[in-house]
Amino acid sequence: MPVKILICASEVGAGKRGASLGPDAVRISAVNMLYNLFNQVPSEEIKTQKLNKYSPQFKSAKYIKLIASTQAKICRKMCNAHMEGFKTIIFSGDHSNAAGFFAGFREAYPDKKLGLIWIDAHGDIHSPYTSPSGNMHGMPIAILLGEDNRENQIKPVKPEVIKNWERIKRTGKRKITPKLLPQDIVYVDIRSLEKQEWETLKKLKIKYYPPEDLQKKGAHKTAKEIEKYFEHYDAVYVSFDVDSLDPSISKGTGTPVPGGLSLDEAKELLKVFTRMPNFKSLEITEVNPLLDNENKMANAVVNILRESLVIESW
Repeated sequence: MPVKILICASEVGAGKRGASLGPDAVRISAVNMLYNLFNQVPSEEIKTQKLNKYSPQFKSAKYIKLIASTQAKICRKMCNAHMEGFKTIIFSGDHSNAAGFFAGFREAYPDKKLGLIWIDAHGDIHSPYTSPSGNMHGMPIAILLGEDNRENQIKPVKPEVIKNWERIKRTGKRKITPKLLPQDIVYVDIRSLEKQEWETLKKLKIKYYPPEDLQKKGAHKTAKEIEKYFEHYDAVYVSFDVDSLDPSISKGTGTPVPGGLSLDEAKELLKVFTRMPNFKSLEITEVNPLLDNENKMANAVVNILRESLVIESW
């Protein structure tokens, strides 16, 4: 099956600046490390406003109007790539973009059983009603699930935010919401969630593997369990936030959290996931070279991809 790289450098959903430079940092690292992924595979850059140039306007969901329009564009490009028969490798600025990419995934496969593997330090299942920061890179899972979690509301939300929140949940021509169900998600390595997020995970009974599970079972056994969980799904999307990696590898991401994956664990997880028969998309996100030293995080990403992806077999 042919493969296409999609790049969206938008960092509008992040709380710190610099993730918009992440895709280029990975490209430069690939050249320096003689990894020819970007020459081997055709790529398309999705042109969006990358930076937060203006006031966030709403504290409960910063830049939500801009992010809604960004996700609509991402959705169209992602849908087109999969309708044309491509598998996709995504290089994204911040993790809010994942909601747009998965919306496009759903648009391309409206009647299929879709699964999502979310490798991340965080749950990203806040809504404007629950987010302490209002940064929307902490909300993509809630967007995809159409989950407001109003029972854990901590702040008032303005009518215009609610209007745009409802709009963003319905991204795509088909306006499908939810894009997937709680049982369609498996979290890997989550370890830094607010009380409201843990409450949501418990309420929705979402499957997750904390770091202690990986340490006890090992990355390979954990990955194979997850592969079996998704064996009856038509297509699976894998989202890899680099803050899932332990900060001892690199602090080149906006929200590093101790206790994360080693390079070998990350390689093993992606090696298994990208060889699943129903694997269709891999997203790499939240590389921030402005918070890094000597581009270590991008180098780590290239190291992981070079040893885990066998594109010729796809």
